[in-house]
Amino acid sequence: MSKLLTLTLVLICMGGCASGGHQTTAADAHSPPPANAKQLSGGEINSKVIGRTHSSVTTTGYQFTEILNPDGSAIIEISSESKQKGSWVLTDDVICVEYQKYGRECNKVFTDGVRIWFVDSEKNTTNNTFTVK
Repeated sequence: MSKLLTLTLVLICMGGCASGGHQTTAADAHSPPPANAKQLSGGEINSKVIGRTHSSVTTTGYQFTEILNPDGSAIIEISSESKQKGSWVLTDDVICVEYQKYGRECNKVFTDGVRIWFVDSEKNTTNNTFTVK
């Protein structure tokens, strides 16, 4: 699994921990979105994802947060590591996030109104589930 995927998964899981009143596990953070989750358009990604802090858990169980800033920069902080700076770009309905340490990951974005799923745009597997703050 790419380092970026791991980082994204961590951010998504941390978000899940803040929601629903229970601790999100690594397995929860990487589960597929529910059938009622809606795929977001590029405009919806801009309004619902960009500029907000996302929380999740890595595949190895570490809490993390990520913010995708409106200027195209990204910051991820995994509880066990120092902050990493990166970048993101949105093309149509796919967002690609890249960190030198973790690599590049491109995702479709789904939401059920509470959580957000980043689903790999090529493999169609969940990279991470986030709670948005």
